[in-house]
Amino acid sequence: MHLDQNPFFRKSITPWYDTNLACWIVMGFLLLVFVFALAGMAVASADPALAEHVWFPGMLAFLAFFLTAKIFFRMRRRIRND
Repeated sequence: MHLDQNPFFRKSITPWYDTNLACWIVMGFLLLVFVFALAGMAVASADPALAEHVWFPGMLAFLAFFLTAKIFFRMRRRIRND
């Protein structure tokens, strides 16, 4: 059975995990992770014994920021297309 590729009569259904509310909640959680990672970087930088482990909270901060930016741009694109 061949499905119509252009269903102009209905709007696509967004899954619950990609709704605006879920995206805002995830972005808030990622902001907390980002702040936690920055605090970990500060603590690890202050202690010479932990200086070699600064990469771990640094990577955590980068990933939290990267995911927050991706979700933000996805939401912005969705709002502009509506």
